[in-house]
Amino acid sequence: MSEISVNKCSLRELKGKFENREFAIPEIQRQYVWNKSRICNLMDSIYKNYPVGIFLVWNAKYSKAIQIRPNNKTIIPPFNKNNTTADLIIDGQQRLSTLYGVLNNTTPKPEANSIIDFKELFFNYNSKPKKRFVFSRRLNEDSKGYVRLHDLLTISPSVLKNRWKLGKLAGKECEKCYDRFHNYKYYILSFNQLEINDVQEIFIRINSSGMSVSRADAVFSRATKVGLRDHMLDTKRGLKHNYDTISIDALQSTLALSYDANKIGGRAFESFLNKIEKNKNDDSEFTKKWKKLQFGYENAVDFLVNEFKITNPSILPYQNIYTMLAYFFYLNQSRVKPYQMKEIKKWFWHTSCGERYTGADFNRSIPADIKFFRKLAKNPNAKYSISEKINPSLFLKSDYRKASSSSHAYFILLRNKKPLYLLNGHEMMLDNTSSISNRKDRHHIYPKNLLDRNGINPKWTNSISNICYLESDENQSINNSHPKNYLKEFKHKQHFGKVMASHIIPFRSSSPVWTTNVKKGFRSFINIRGKMILDEIEKLAGTKIFERLTPVSRV
Repeated sequence: MSEISVNKCSLRELKGKFENREFAIPEIQRQYVWNKSRICNLMDSIYKNYPVGIFLVWNAKYSKAIQIRPNNKTIIPPFNKNNTTADLIIDGQQRLSTLYGVLNNTTPKPEANSIIDFKELFFNYNSKPKKRFVFSRRLNEDSKGYVRLHDLLTISPSVLKNRWKLGKLAGKECEKCYDRFHNYKYYILSFNQLEINDVQEIFIRINSSGMSVSRADAVFSRATKVGLRDHMLDTKRGLKHNYDTISIDALQSTLALSYDANKIGGRAFESFLNKIEKNKNDDSEFTKKWKKLQFGYENAVDFLVNEFKITNPSILPYQNIYTMLAYFFYLNQSRVKPYQMKEIKKWFWHTSCGERYTGADFNRSIPADIKFFRKLAKNPNAKYSISEKINPSLFLKSDYRKASSSSHAYFILLRNKKPLYLLNGHEMMLDNTSSISNRKDRHHIYPKNLLDRNGINPKWTNSISNICYLESDENQSINNSHPKNYLKEFKHKQHFGKVMASHIIPFRSSSPVWTTNVKKGFRSFINIRGKMILDEIEKLAGTKIFERLTPVSRV
């Protein structure tokens, strides 16, 4: 049975607690995630005397506190080890961290996941401003109408008024802000006499009813014994080629597989968490395992970038493709051998183009692939078996605007072809347009308005069969022209053939792009280019992954 008490304190008393390092942040907590807008809203709420919520802390003895280890990668400094007890923040970490940041002019701290420079937070002392609190890099001590909030809260109004030579109205507004912040009552609800498991459960219940606790955070809250959060976030932060943006779930799923999970999901996490909690020697064993996992995480990135030209996780067909490759490298602990490379390419293209990790296929494909990678890491005779080939028509009809696995796979194919600029034949710079949501450089080969005017089914108009990369300026110049019109000015350029081949577009004299009749030409184009796309994918896959293509008769 816990003892619960509620105490109220002023800003000055709260500052004293910060200075005495009475607060600590347990590892069950997520990192700092607030943006400038939320910070300004909190300041405005305090200024207007709105309630900002209670801070919930677990008052624990030092001996208990170190079992869940306060996280020193935070804005709030770790608690003073000379204190006999610590107030571990269970709810209100973001608010308390923000107040500390303001009072101490905290600068960006990447290891705490904070990009906020609190020196840039200013109070607008004009009589009726639209916004009282603003972040700005342009403002400073000499900026008329503004005072740095840190200075306003930590310097007495009379001193502040003289130092910045504020007028009567400005001084009055600043004094009002100072008084409102210092007279505001902050409530701290503390409890004690509970065990760690109870505290973890309280954390999950509170966050589940408010700011939703993700599966990743729930896993972190139960794996505090081995410092999972810090291990994982440090590793994630160190991944190159923008893979520091890969989801935590993708990394955690690889971890679950390393503990012999046979699927991905809730039960898999439950299994490895139980092993961590029950194993008394898990600290040393986990450290050894983590070194192998880190090898897997890092080499999966290198492999995806070098072999598939996936230089950003935003164009991965599935996050679980990364999970699976990281698991393979965890098991393999070496570079890919030629026979392994051959089988992985089969798996990648069949999985991506066939959308094997979507819907009902997920629960069937994932366990089969786990077994495949376990065999591939140990047995040179391991083969990736394709029991069901892909319907080519469904694949070619994939809408380029939707972030489906098949549309991602298609754009990965184009990246592997190293598409060239139509204007000069130079290789396109695609890294700034990797995101599936950035469509300004994705171009209808037969313009949409042209096809709409001729009654073409939108499913074929927006299908990947009619899309290529194109630099935005070239796209605008093409407008709604027929391909034969916008291509003719480039037709006699020396690089024309290479450019068209790099975009997998038929271009010789017999190509339907030169056919005047739109319906007839487009139908022929879809059939010819569709076959070219399938052939290119199977060339990369090193095997047949599609069923026989039936020519399209109506578009």
